[in-house]
Amino acid sequence: MDFHFKGKKYSLPVTLNQITVRQRIGFDQLFREEIKQLHDNIFQKDEDGNELEVDEMDISLMNVSIAVMNISYFTGIPIEEVENEMNIDDVMKLYFSCFHQLFEEQDHIELQTDYLFNDEFWKIEPPVLSNESKITFNELITSKQIIKQMQELSVGKWEAIPYLAAIYLKKEGEEFQESWLSPGNERLELMYDLPMDITMALGFFLQNSMNMYLETLVYSQEENQEMDQI
Repeated sequence: MDFHFKGKKYSLPVTLNQITVRQRIGFDQLFREEIKQLHDNIFQKDEDGNELEVDEMDISLMNVSIAVMNISYFTGIPIEEVENEMNIDDVMKLYFSCFHQLFEEQDHIELQTDYLFNDEFWKIEPPVLSNESKITFNELITSKQIIKQMQELSVGKWEAIPYLAAIYLKKEGEEFQESWLSPGNERLELMYDLPMDITMALGFFLQNSMNMYLETLVYSQEENQEMDQI
């Protein structure tokens, strides 16, 4: 979405494929803690754990602050200029016109067989381990590390995504190479440029696949324990 400010033309993303993982991580690194602090200052509890009354004005101010952060980050306009020289109504109109669509798209992610990225088609491979799997010790260790990274992703830590993508997002016929996970590796760097629509699908698919695997693993272990007792 294009708009003009102080005689210059700027653009804001209106779809997830216009935002990269690198940008998402960068935004979090700059503003995650500040946003968390704003939220915690508003939504508080008493000593008994009961939620305290919330001031609606504080919520509105928090929303304006988050809108300012997003507009500044994705346009490159200094945050002080957005805060001091842009009308609040214009800020909120821009924010909701663009980012509301992103939130809507995020809530309706549909998994696909193939994904077009970097002019090639890619597939998401499920992180499934079974008795028939022929995996190496290093692959097993990597899988355990990935489970930990999945937990970090679930709390909004997007730094895990490039590593997950380097392992589970592959072109037809490719096999995982550990070198892909080395800092500065070309494959890993490419995953930082993954658009957020594919990123969201990857995270959704892997989280569900891993949950199914862990549930099956627990059931299998319980079944084996019952057999041992017979």
